[in-house]
Amino acid sequence: MKQDVTGAKLFREAVAATPQDIRQQMEWSFHIADEIEDALKAKGMTQKELAERIGTSAAAVSRWLGGGHNFTLSTLAKISVVLDTPLIYVAK
Repeated sequence: MKQDVTGAKLFREAVAATPQDIRQQMEWSFHIADEIEDALKAKGMTQKELAERIGTSAAAVSRWLGGGHNFTLSTLAKISVVLDTPLIYVAK
């Protein structure tokens, strides 16, 4: 049990030491991955089908859905068009 407490403490310390911008990037990345996964389910589309329609591999889509991916605007635009789902919003 002591290892679990120590591990949790180390995790909290690591998160606290992570720069805010990196934490924000990771939060956005995981949120986008969730949105893509939800849209795939809603459309009844597989990861492989999405990959084929945007010109990438199924393995790449799988990595994206795992979270933590640093998406480019180009990739987000392709995914958004194929899924007919806005993934990001930009304030004007």
